[in-house]
Amino acid sequence: MAATLCVTVHSEAWRPWTFTAHPGDRVNKISEHVRSKTKVPVQAQVLQLGSKTLKPQRTLSSYGIDKETTIHLTLKVVRPSDEELPLVLVEPGDEGQRHELQVRRSTPVTQVKEMIKMKTAISPKEQIVNCNGKKLEDGKIMGDYGIQKGHLLFMAYPCIGG
Repeated sequence: MAATLCVTVHSEAWRPWTFTAHPGDRVNKISEHVRSKTKVPVQAQVLQLGSKTLKPQRTLSSYGIDKETTIHLTLKVVRPSDEELPLVLVEPGDEGQRHELQVRRSTPVTQVKEMIKMKTAISPKEQIVNCNGKKLEDGKIMGDYGIQKGHLLFMAYPCIGG
C-alpha cells in the first residue's frame, strides 16, 4: 500500500487545515487543493516547506518527504502587481478588427469602456465587453476579472428586439 502523508497548510489569512497526499504527488496538485479550499489562484500562491519555496513540477518525495508524516506548509498569497498590461480588443463581425489597449489591474471598467469609445466610436452604453468569459460590469476594476498580459477583450453589440 502506498504511503500517505498528512499535509497541514498554514496561512496568515486562514486557520490551518489538513488533508492527505502521497509522496509522488506534485506540488501543483497540492496548490490545486489549496485553491479549491481558499479560492486563491495557483499563480498567486507560494508554498514553502521551512525556508524552501516549493516548485510546482517537483514531487513531495523530491523534497525528502516520503514517510508517513505530517508536513507543515506555509501559504503566502502574492498579490499581482499593478503594472501596465497590453490587452487586445476584438470587435464583432467577420473581420473582427483588433485594437490594443493599455490598462492596469486597478483600471475601472468605466475607464476601459471610454478607451474603447476612443478606438471604435461606440458609446459605453452600447458596449458589451467580455474578458475571460465574464461580462465587464461598471463599478468593478479589471483586476476583478483576473486579467493578464495579452488577454483578449471581446466586444458584442446589444441584441435589439429579443
